[in-house]
Amino acid sequence: MKTIQLISTTEIIPGDNDRTIFDQGDLNDLARSIKEMGLIQPITVRIIDNESTDPMYAIVAGERRFRACQLINLTEIPVIVEDLTDEEASTIMLSENVSRADLDPIDEANAYQKRINAFGWSVAEIAEKAGVTQVRVQFRLKLLRLRSDLQLMTRSGNLSLGYAQIIASANLDPNFQTIAIAALRDNTNPTPTWFRRICGELSNKQAQSKMFDDALFTGKPVTYQPVETLPDPPHPSTTTPPTIGGSHREIITNQIGFWEKAASLWDLAGKPFKRQECQSAAQALNGLLITIL
Repeated sequence: MKTIQLISTTEIIPGDNDRTIFDQGDLNDLARSIKEMGLIQPITVRIIDNESTDPMYAIVAGERRFRACQLINLTEIPVIVEDLTDEEASTIMLSENVSRADLDPIDEANAYQKRINAFGWSVAEIAEKAGVTQVRVQFRLKLLRLRSDLQLMTRSGNLSLGYAQIIASANLDPNFQTIAIAALRDNTNPTPTWFRRICGELSNKQAQSKMFDDALFTGKPVTYQPVETLPDPPHPSTTTPPTIGGSHREIITNQIGFWEKAASLWDLAGKPFKRQECQSAAQALNGLLITIL
């Protein structure tokens, strides 16, 4: 059951939020807006102590808005109270956080892994509940293979997400990750193609050194790990974009977004020509859209 109530801010606590970083400048801007216009969109909470005469409420969605309200010392705010299980609350929180463009990619990766551990969700289930592609979920999860310092660099933007993804996809151990990041640092004009080749070479050296150690020093039989393969993103030669929308304009707009997303996935996969072909499909639809406006 869903109700809207005015609740004291002292009775509200953060939930198990996936987001660990909140930009102070953005919070200040939001606080000013709430002070002028009020809290237009209530936050969503659930009761965490049903037996108490003074129950507490945990935030399910809207912690950023709640923090902004605290900045301007609001004592009561409107909230949507929902009766939710842990898994239901986790689903809502994931959907809201991932939909925001500024979500930290490491926070996003940890959010996916947390739900795998807590609820046994598959990659397909995570993608459906988060509203993203399975390829994106798999790419993000790979970021958790990075050393903690490289994860921090990825959070801050000192290591671009594309290059972080290349290191993570190569499945390098901490020592070889150090070599990879040193090569990237020393190249004054790196490209993703070049760096993917460097990481591939390091991955081969890592495999050779492990085989050498296992076979000659530990006496263990050499084992081979299967290469992890990901499904290819959509491509104009193999995929028909979905027809979603109530009008021709909406359908074409959604298909443009479909090909733009596919282009970004091909870019992550290191296939610039396929990225360009997806971008061309989006541009062609843009031209069609102009003719019906």
